[in-house]
Amino acid sequence: FRLQKRRTYRNSFAPFFYGKLIATENGTRIEGELRMHPAARVFMVFWFGFLAVLAIAALILPSRGQSEAGRLSVLLVSAGLAAFGVALVKFGARLGRNERKALLDFLKRTFEASDAG
Repeated sequence: FRLQKRRTYRNSFAPFFYGKLIATENGTRIEGELRMHPAARVFMVFWFGFLAVLAIAALILPSRGQSEAGRLSVLLVSAGLAAFGVALVKFGARLGRNERKALLDFLKRTFEASDAG
């Protein structure tokens, strides 16, 4: 199952709780983890992968009439877009900073559970 905190704004980088119920001798155990939505993770892999390919291509491929300034500008743009990607993830995590605790508290209240450790 998957849980997310209800919010009035869009945040693709907020945590989701992905869990499963496991039958035990004493009842049921909930196991899971908090992580970003898979679509957001895939997007970020493509984002940083594209930037890495772009930067490597600018460094390795022979310049065909391209000046060093042109190569440097490609590297600077790649670095700027990488910094923007990191900032975007950090900003989304900052917006969802209280959601981790809210989700775990919801699970504890709903199932009258305790931390197993």
